[in-house]
Amino acid sequence: MGLRILCNIYMKFFSNFFKAIANCFQAFSILFEKGLWPYMFYPLIVWVVLWLASIYGFMSLASYVSNWLSAFINAEAIPQTGHWLSFARPLLVGKMALLIGWILKLIFWFIGGTFVKYVLLMVLSPVFALLSEKADQKLTGIHFVLNFKQLVKDIFRGIAISLRNMILEYLFIFLCFILNLFFPPLFFITTPFLFVLGWYYIGFALIDYNCERYKFGISQSIKFIKQNRGYACGIGFVYSVCMALPFFIGDVIGLLFGPAIAVIGATLSFLQVNKTVFKVV
Repeated sequence: MGLRILCNIYMKFFSNFFKAIANCFQAFSILFEKGLWPYMFYPLIVWVVLWLASIYGFMSLASYVSNWLSAFINAEAIPQTGHWLSFARPLLVGKMALLIGWILKLIFWFIGGTFVKYVLLMVLSPVFALLSEKADQKLTGIHFVLNFKQLVKDIFRGIAISLRNMILEYLFIFLCFILNLFFPPLFFITTPFLFVLGWYYIGFALIDYNCERYKFGISQSIKFIKQNRGYACGIGFVYSVCMALPFFIGDVIGLLFGPAIAVIGATLSFLQVNKTVFKVV
C-alpha cells in the first residue's frame, strides 16, 4: 500500500511537471496573439545590470575564500592516522586549493545565480503581477479592476515570497556546501538536488501571483503550491533553461522569452488546477 501511494505521488509529480512545460510552450502563442509581447523587454534591461555586478563579485570572492581555507586547513599538517581528516589526507595534500576552488566556484555560481534570479523576481514583481493578471483576463474573460492599493499589496507580497524562498534556498546551498567540502563525492547528489530545488522556488513565486489575485492567504498559497509541486518545478525548469541559454544571443533570447512565458505558463497551470472553478477560453 505504501509503495503504491509513493508511486502515485511520483506519477502525479511528473505528470504535472510535463503539463507545466506544455503550458509554457502554449504561452508563446498567447504572448503574441493576446498582445502581451511588450512585457518581454523589461527583464532583459534589469538582468544585464544585475548579472554583470553579481557574477564578477561572487567569482572574485570564491577565489579569495579558497585561498584562505587552504591556508587555514593546512592539509600538510594533517597526520596520516588519528585525525578526523586523516582518511582524506592523500586527496587533500597538493590538491586542496584546486578542490576547494572548484567547489567554492560551483557554490558561488549557485549563489550568484540564485541572487540574480530572486532580485530579478523582486524588482520585476510589479511587471510580473500585471502580466499574470492580464493573461488571466485574456484567458478567462474575468475582468480584474485595477486597484492601486491591491497592486501595491501584490508587489510587497511577491517580494516577501521571493525573500522567503531565497533564504530557504540559501540555507540548502550552505548545507550542501558543508557536505561537499567534507565528502566531495556527494557533489553528484547535491548538484541535481539544488537544481530541482531552484526550479521549485522559482515556480512557487510565479504561481503565487495567481494565488494572491484569487485571495489565497500566504499559508493557503504555500499549501496549494506544495500540493502541486510538479507544476512549480516544471515552470521553474522552463524559466531556468531559458535563463541559462549559452552565449550572448542565448542570453538575449532567454531573457526576452523566459520570464514572460513562465509567468503566463504559471497562470495557465493555476487555471488548469482550478478548472472546476475557472473555465479557460
